Amino acid sequence: MEGEISGILAAIFAQLFMAIGFVVWDKTWNASGGSAFALNLYKCNLASIGFLIAAFIFGFTTIADKNEIESSPYIESVGYLILSGFIGIIVGDLAWLEALRQIGAARVLIIDTLKPFSAALFGWLLLDESIHKVAFSGIAFTVVGILIVGLENERGGGDSELIADDEEVQSPSRDENYSDESDDQKQILSNSSQDDKNGDENEDQKQNLSNATKEDTNTSTALKTKSIWDKRRGYALAIGNIFLDTWGSVLTKQHGSQFTTWSINLVRFGSAGLFMIVVSSLMRIYERLRVARNQQENGNITPWYRLPKLNWNGWLKISVGVLFVTFCCPALSNYALFKIALALALTLGSITPMYALFLEWMFYGASKKPTLRAIGGASLAIV
Repeated sequence: MEGEISGILAAIFAQLFMAIGFVVWDKTWNASGGSAFALNLYKCNLASIGFLIAAFIFGFTTIADKNEIESSPYIESVGYLILSGFIGIIVGDLAWLEALRQIGAARVLIIDTLKPFSAALFGWLLLDESIHKVAFSGIAFTVVGILIVGLENERGGGDSELIADDEEVQSPSRDENYSDESDDQKQILSNSSQDDKNGDENEDQKQNLSNATKEDTNTSTALKTKSIWDKRRGYALAIGNIFLDTWGSVLTKQHGSQFTTWSINLVRFGSAGLFMIVVSSLMRIYERLRVARNQQENGNITPWYRLPKLNWNGWLKISVGVLFVTFCCPALSNYALFKIALALALTLGSITPMYALFLEWMFYGASKKPTLRAIGGASLAIV
């Protein structure tokens, strides 16, 4: 019983640390122009250093007897943890971060409310875990509360920095072009009525204006189509991340019981970080070859495999965010994973929006003040 309580508390505080990290990260990374891959690369390798130090201090394994360690499938378990890191961190986190960019945090968090039910299914099928009716009801209440908070953030514009509605993407350029085109058309028609001798020239101008209008219409249609496909892609990535994250958690729980939370995270984040270093290095070599062949791309755009250029203050904010999001949160989350059922652990792992609701109010003031409906949703989730 004490283990379950400590697991629940660890899962709850893990999400508090994640919310704090997100608030610290807010705008800094987006403004830098860095990609999801670059953020994943940085946070995995920086956090791995912390996990290595913690593992040396607190131990790498939970098994005290050396003979028992030698007889256990140690290497096999490490291999499965590396696979867990590849699935949940490299593929899953990249999908999650890209989904954030495509459809915004509010929509991603709403889709994440499906994760507890996915965890309950995986736990039942692969871990032989069962959820009591009372616990399942609690999970359902939490999911509904999170859903209310997420929907309220989207309605209230709390996520306006990250969410761009279709109309906002399409309307400004199209309206401005239309206004400019109307003025040009009036001027052309006025000149035509004043000077009939220039009729041929005016006809050419009208034809050019018509062609320009068609080009603008085609451009607007292309932007609209791209926006729709980007959103569909974002939703697909967010849904895919649910199953990837759950599968990674299942593998961790199946094969990580003999390790401490520090060594589990060291293997998962360390292997993921090394893999991304290799990918980044190979892409840099390819970039050098392209430069040698005079095929250098736009220097103003940071390639997806490179870290963006930030000042010391910017990197400090990102690093503090890594401390909360990628070090403290996984350490507590993995501890909770072995103390409570998978479905409950991932349910409590979805309550970040409730913390963010009040943290943003504290940091940004009245502009981020939560509505009564959002507070009601948060209360329902806590109950």
